[in-house]
Amino acid sequence: MNQFPLIGVSGSVDERERENVMMRCYARAVLSGGAMPVLLSPDMDDDMLDSCLARLDGILLAGGTDVDPALYGETPVYELGEVTPLRDQFEMRLVKKAYALGMPVLGICRGIQCLNVAMGGTLWQDLPSQFRTEKGERPLAHSQKRPDYYQSHSVYVKEGTKMHSIVKADSLRVNSFHHQAVKDVAEGLIVSAVSTDGVIEAVEHPNYPFFVGIQWHPERYFDRTEDAKAVFAAFAQAAREYRA
Repeated sequence: MNQFPLIGVSGSVDERERENVMMRCYARAVLSGGAMPVLLSPDMDDDMLDSCLARLDGILLAGGTDVDPALYGETPVYELGEVTPLRDQFEMRLVKKAYALGMPVLGICRGIQCLNVAMGGTLWQDLPSQFRTEKGERPLAHSQKRPDYYQSHSVYVKEGTKMHSIVKADSLRVNSFHHQAVKDVAEGLIVSAVSTDGVIEAVEHPNYPFFVGIQWHPERYFDRTEDAKAVFAAFAQAAREYRA
């Protein structure tokens, strides 16, 4: 049996819906864990997607544009950024189908937001204008203006979660490139990490082999820290077990 599981990556779609790409950092991070990445087409119909999933061992939802608030019953606020309807609709289908199969799923940045929305949760459309800490203060600068590998703030990882078992730490320094975040956590999911200002940074399904979403970007420094590398190693291992 081939030892390298096959990971389907849902990549970026440009605003004109003319290009569908996978950033190289995601491919390299998946490869570092011992798995092989392939880019998924958002134009597959349900029959094609089912056939594709039958050949895959895991799904990775990459970062990207904002998620359309219509998908969780809200109207857009002024600060909402670019949305890509083609990708939104595809990833809603993709998450639900992968979940029904018990297939390992990893969502990064936009990916955690899609996981949560597909499962019935909601988002903060814009943290700076909508979110306040318990003390009523504005949030941290979650969209950092520093090199992408630089870990700009800390998150607390909850003991007893899969995320804690992966990174083996109670806190981490992470990078940050987002202005949206999980608001109401979908039924069935639990919070596994939060930033120091209270913003949700990771969710997971506690009764699922591997259904994990993280708000930061470990693919941009997987070759610099053990905790980032461990995320992709654990994901690949879950994919091997799913295949077996």
